[in-house]
Amino acid sequence: MNTFTIDNKHLLGLLIIVSLAYHSCTTEADYNTTRRAPSASDLMMKSSSAAVKETLAEFDRHLKEYQEGLYLKNWQYDPVTNNITYGKNEEQKAREEALNHKLGLGFKDYIAKENKKTLKYQAVSPFANMEDIGLYGQPLLLNGKPFSGVLVGTHIESGSRILEARFYQGNRLGTFNVWTNLGRLYTKSFKEKNQIAIDPEAVRKPVIYLYPETTQDINVKVHFAGVLTHTYPKYNVSTGWNVSATPDGMLTEQTTGKDFSYLFWEGQSPFQYTLDKGFVVKGTEVADFLDEKLALMGLNRREATDFVSYWLPELEKNRFNLIHFSTEEYTQNARLEITPAPESLIRVFMVYQPLEAPIDIPTQELQRTSRKGYTVVEWGGKKANSVNWES
Repeated sequence: MNTFTIDNKHLLGLLIIVSLAYHSCTTEADYNTTRRAPSASDLMMKSSSAAVKETLAEFDRHLKEYQEGLYLKNWQYDPVTNNITYGKNEEQKAREEALNHKLGLGFKDYIAKENKKTLKYQAVSPFANMEDIGLYGQPLLLNGKPFSGVLVGTHIESGSRILEARFYQGNRLGTFNVWTNLGRLYTKSFKEKNQIAIDPEAVRKPVIYLYPETTQDINVKVHFAGVLTHTYPKYNVSTGWNVSATPDGMLTEQTTGKDFSYLFWEGQSPFQYTLDKGFVVKGTEVADFLDEKLALMGLNRREATDFVSYWLPELEKNRFNLIHFSTEEYTQNARLEITPAPESLIRVFMVYQPLEAPIDIPTQELQRTSRKGYTVVEWGGKKANSVNWES
């Protein structure tokens, strides 16, 4: 068995550093989709010894070597003693992995779930509420002994990974990752529980253009799963926008008589968009890329010019950008109610992530969209939550 060890001198130094770090470092609640949230070990790494760095590096190597689908099935957990136990009837390979610092646990249910309508996060297992040093402030034990290594939880029915954490002598080191029933990853530092932080990168500048075939009064309501932070003209939560629209797209607000080119809103929401497909585009090539894709999706030159001129300063400064155009998710997160209803509704919402280098990701297939009759067009976007694409 190839179990790594650390000599007594390094062990003593490591335990002192771990103890000081956990008593002096505080972390912030972090539910962003990232594997590198601020954590005690991140703070330790800035001033810690080579022994600590090597230990964390060793754990990372063990995580990469972990065999998917290899886990204990009949283990038990005692929340009073914070002890995980398993017997000789477990699969031998899974027991050997546990002794070799790779503890796999099979879960019949998810440890954290989300309501599919409200997207509210709820911890449904003690394992989803892990403190900085073990569960409920106690070291995590494995068959009565402090556990050192990588803990990986697997949802038995789907085979999906649902948790991931690192420990040394029972103390949690680094981030604690939880996957929910919706497949999203939450990284938690757990000073506050069951609270999804508002994404600092807001849903930005959705603008709505109205093109009726004849001049007519139109009511527009935005049912946004979040908080509207800016609107122009001023949005009435009860009645929405009431405007008179002409075929060339000019709008006149009925209450003030002011003219507008489009309706504008921004907002903040905990909704996190899926980036499983998209396009990797050099910053220097992003203008031509957007011109091509926006035309494909049905935007005219005026609308595309507005879009590109707004986003180009942010996108072209990056070496590369991962760009994804959300359709179904955005519609779910920000439903439009338009009276009378348009014959054609085009909604373009871009989610992007700056990249230092290209990544391999499936190409997103976009459908060509045509405009017919009374048409409403909306475009907007946001920067995605940080994702470590190298992990």
